[in-house]
Amino acid sequence: MKNIEDGPVLCTQTGFVASITLNNPPHNPLGMAAIDLLEELFSELATDDSVRAVVLTGAGDRTFSVGANIKEFGVAIEKMGLKDFIGQRLRVADLIENLPKPVVCAIRGACVGGGLEFALACHFRIAATGARIGLPEIELGIVPAWGGTQRLTRAVGRMHALDIILRAKKIGAEEAYRIGLVNEVCSPEELLDRAHALAEELAEKPPIAVAGILKAVLDGGALPLKEGLALEYKAVEATSGTEDATEGVMAFLEKRKPVFQGK
Repeated sequence: MKNIEDGPVLCTQTGFVASITLNNPPHNPLGMAAIDLLEELFSELATDDSVRAVVLTGAGDRTFSVGANIKEFGVAIEKMGLKDFIGQRLRVADLIENLPKPVVCAIRGACVGGGLEFALACHFRIAATGARIGLPEIELGIVPAWGGTQRLTRAVGRMHALDIILRAKKIGAEEAYRIGLVNEVCSPEELLDRAHALAEELAEKPPIAVAGILKAVLDGGALPLKEGLALEYKAVEATSGTEDATEGVMAFLEKRKPVFQGK
């Protein structure tokens, strides 16, 4: 994975973990350049075997992301057309969600609008105390358009989703944890350490099995049980006879920690 040390999105890699940082503090709005880079980076990550887990966060100590850059909004739509403008953002969210490696989102401060919509596409979310999480688009007379109505409903259920969206509520980290929107709450000082610790834990798992589980859970969850079980079986087939499967069994029998190679 290439390192990017300057610009609207930063990217670094330590071991098997890639860190992607929205880099326009203090609010980290998602402008055109940031969206283009995110699309490029997550496309590359899908096939980069040197990366097994990803941390997505925002630069600075105030905000994950406030979402769309309103100053660019009108110009971008005029240039691209509404359908293509929205379509690119939906593609980025889909790339995050369908990445065959776990993505951990580290949330501090404001995580609203498109910022939350991208966070919802991540597989794990850790929020720092003091976070403010919501989809306030209705206050602008518009509808969440980067997948928010659908992913939030799937994450927390219709009742909580409608309460948050229609009332433009910005909930705190503890409330987000209570309703199942985030996996964990920690102090702001611990946030990045906790996110990277989780990513490193996940990166130690067998990559072929991880990819199969992600696909079975994400794709199968919206299918009838019979079709979901068929997806699960495909994942089982993909791991059958692999070197990692052999390593896992041998490590269990030898009472040691397995070392998976992604083969």
